[in-house]
Amino acid sequence: MGLFNLFRKEKKDKHKTEFKFSDAENKAIFTCNHVTDLKRPILYASHDNDGDWQFLCGQDEHTEENAKIISLKNAVELDSTLNQLFEMPIGVGAERTAVGEKWNPFKL
Repeated sequence: MGLFNLFRKEKKDKHKTEFKFSDAENKAIFTCNHVTDLKRPILYASHDNDGDWQFLCGQDEHTEENAKIISLKNAVELDSTLNQLFEMPIGVGAERTAVGEKWNPFKL
């Protein structure tokens, strides 16, 4: 190994969040400001018929002002337990009562 190869080595970040989805990390997903502002956890997920993902807090009182678009990777960084849904097929949603609880899938 040459001296220059030493400097080109990538350092592994022990704290880097694992990303299991086959979609691109920069895929745009829909969420709400309750999630991005860390006021509420993600309790509702959907993978709609167009292949779009939504990760929401699960509350019903959302308006257009609450809508946010972030990358799929950002969503996983906010809540790494979303990786449990990486194989969720198109046309399926899932809900849970709290972070760490089992996701309960349903057909959209």
